[in-house]
Amino acid sequence: MTVKNRPRLRGAIATMLAAVMLATTGCASGGAGRGDDVTGQNARDAAGKTQAQVGDLSLQEEFELAGERYEHGQAVLAAAQRQISNGRWYWNGGDVRPLPAGDAAFGKAPEGATKQNSYSFRAVRIVEPDGATGAEADLEPMQRYFDEEGWRSGSAKVGTDHEIRADTGDGWWVTWSVRPNGQYSLGVYSEAFWARDAPELIKAIALRDPADFPDESEPGVSEPFPKWSDPVRQR
Repeated sequence: MTVKNRPRLRGAIATMLAAVMLATTGCASGGAGRGDDVTGQNARDAAGKTQAQVGDLSLQEEFELAGERYEHGQAVLAAAQRQISNGRWYWNGGDVRPLPAGDAAFGKAPEGATKQNSYSFRAVRIVEPDGATGAEADLEPMQRYFDEEGWRSGSAKVGTDHEIRADTGDGWWVTWSVRPNGQYSLGVYSEAFWARDAPELIKAIALRDPADFPDESEPGVSEPFPKWSDPVRQR
């Protein structure tokens, strides 16, 4: 599949909003909220952890665990990209810094999740195949991939866009959106992960993150997650 070389990204925010609508309606995830007891401290997050299990971690341990989760999400993204094109994909901002989660997380947030005690990751890439018109049939390559992986999936039309999304079953979602303007978006989103103090964790990552990412790249290229030992930048 040949990709056109046009750097301008139009409608990426609309695609992400559509993805959120799809992920929070229809099938619920098997990731967040796992287990029989899903109230208070026993509610399980995207990794199957409880708040109590996270409560004993140091900030450095949480930082390093977030890095492992980030790398997993990047691997999911790269594998999905290769189902469509091994060529150049445009970036929609950086991926390293997690977001406060709470009810805004993909899928089913664990009971009691707030922006203060949970976080999530997201990564979005955009590709412009030659001759692309947003045809519903362009969802098929990703649908086949979802089926091969055994992931639960569903599709919908949001405005003029067609989108398909899948629950990977381990706390992550993959979305593929095709649009009439020829800009097709692939997104990978995590459900909520517990944190002792999500803003503190996100700040610790942000202060070590140089936010150095390309405008475009082939699948498999990602921002390096910072190390705890990296210099802390002054704000």
